[in-house]
Amino acid sequence: MFGKRHGLVWTVAAICLFAFATPPVSAGTPCIEAVFFDLGNTLVEDPGNGIFVLRTGAAQTVADLQALGVALGVITNVPGGWTIEDLEALLAEPEFLDEFDTVILSSQAPAPKPDPAIYTFAHASLPAPQPAITSSAFVGETLSEIANSEDNPTTGARSVGMVGIHLSDAAPSPLADFTIPTDDLGQVVTIVRASCPVFEDDFESGDTTEWPLTVPN
Repeated sequence: MFGKRHGLVWTVAAICLFAFATPPVSAGTPCIEAVFFDLGNTLVEDPGNGIFVLRTGAAQTVADLQALGVALGVITNVPGGWTIEDLEALLAEPEFLDEFDTVILSSQAPAPKPDPAIYTFAHASLPAPQPAITSSAFVGETLSEIANSEDNPTTGARSVGMVGIHLSDAAPSPLADFTIPTDDLGQVVTIVRASCPVFEDDFESGDTTEWPLTVPN
């Protein structure tokens, strides 16, 4: 009896391990070559004193994406007339913005989020050679900035063809392509790795970074 149960436990464990190790990205997901982030409550947060600090995992996620050669950007809504200096004054580590290829403030863009114009503007600001906009992803905690409808959205990042990654502890929404936990930004790297065969090859050739479980919508 113990032997049968023991064998069953190992069988179930093996099935679970296989399921968790499989990258949870559908065959229709394009190779993601650029990632844009929202800033407040996605990469930084206010602990209560008005100065925003990096969220747990933000710096490592950005470093890991840089190591893959992924283009990086920030798209953030700010008050009208604000400059990059105004934004940096709110950050405990303003030099963090130097890690991105482009930082887009709504005050300097054609429109604020979720207007499609700000996403196309941000994509156009990437250095050449630019990946297709459909090979770009947007990561944010505000669902309306990702899409306003499941199919054929007219606003949000998905309305211009970007992959939408929602940072949320709620149930996955059909408005986003992926939902990841608020305390696990590193899953963005998981999604990017799994979307491109070249990234998977890098992983299989010796990169031992663990792939956490990501919940696709």
